[in-house]
Amino acid sequence: MHIPDGWVDLPTSATAGVIAAGGVGAAARSAAGSLRDKVTTLPAVVAAYLLVAQLLVLPVGFGTSAHLIGTGLAALLVGPAIAIVCVAVVVVVQAVVLADGGVTAIGLNVIDDGLVPALVTWALFVAVRPCVRRASALADQRRRAAIAAGAAAAVGSMGAAMAAAGAFALGGTDAVPTRIVAATMGGAHLAIAAIEGVLTGLILTTVLRLRPDLVRALPARADATTPAPPAPTATLAADPTYPVYPAASDAEAVDAVDLRRTQPGTGATDGPADGEGPAASASDTVDRRRTEPAASAKDHGSGADAFDLRWTEPEGEGTDAEASQPGGTAR
Repeated sequence: MHIPDGWVDLPTSATAGVIAAGGVGAAARSAAGSLRDKVTTLPAVVAAYLLVAQLLVLPVGFGTSAHLIGTGLAALLVGPAIAIVCVAVVVVVQAVVLADGGVTAIGLNVIDDGLVPALVTWALFVAVRPCVRRASALADQRRRAAIAAGAAAAVGSMGAAMAAAGAFALGGTDAVPTRIVAATMGGAHLAIAAIEGVLTGLILTTVLRLRPDLVRALPARADATTPAPPAPTATLAADPTYPVYPAASDAEAVDAVDLRRTQPGTGATDGPADGEGPAASASDTVDRRRTEPAASAKDHGSGADAFDLRWTEPEGEGTDAEASQPGGTAR
């Protein structure tokens, strides 16, 4: 269905080119936002599918042909904006590289193969999507989605044929009467639309079964929730070999911290006393005790004995004062 050069006059082709450029520009801005949120290679796959599908042409006479469009399926998978951009790229490549369609008719072919089928297919599927979602079983929902997608893609294909016939009616030359062109293209695209509808339904069913997250036209419901996983404590509690320790209360934890701070021999203090400088650290206390002058030997026997008594005595079994009493025994 690619319109060749010379079949539509230049004013109509130029006007179609302006409309196509505006539509593709708006679609590109929307597609950029979608791809920024979710980076995927699916648009490249869609573009390759469109290029291959549109190479399968069916000659309909008068120098033109009918072919599979594929835009309906592309719109359902990646959204109409990305589908339109992909079709625009494919149409330009076909006209410039493959000589399939006229260069002056690129705007017309973008409208016929991209804008019209993408928007028609998307609008029809979105209109019937609530009916698809009302299915209780997942298999029933897939079946409804396939039927709706196939019908929407078929109508979109016929819409593309009617758009091409309208372009001939507006600016067609006198080489072939418009009535004959419209009848020929419409009749040929009845078979093309039926084939495209069946292929779209089958492909969409497969994608919904394998990767439903790739179908842009049927996103997951916002209210759908996944069941919460079981709490790990329930599994551990059921295991008789798993040790369970009683949890200390907050008061016991605070008491333990206070006892450590006030325990003699730890070298840590709660803070500086009034009128004094900063509290001595544990390392300073050790250094002072190790360098204590021998004058304290009259209380503890010798400086070395005092150091050993202070740092080898277990907590809670005596104090330095008891060790310094006459007759005291060092433990």
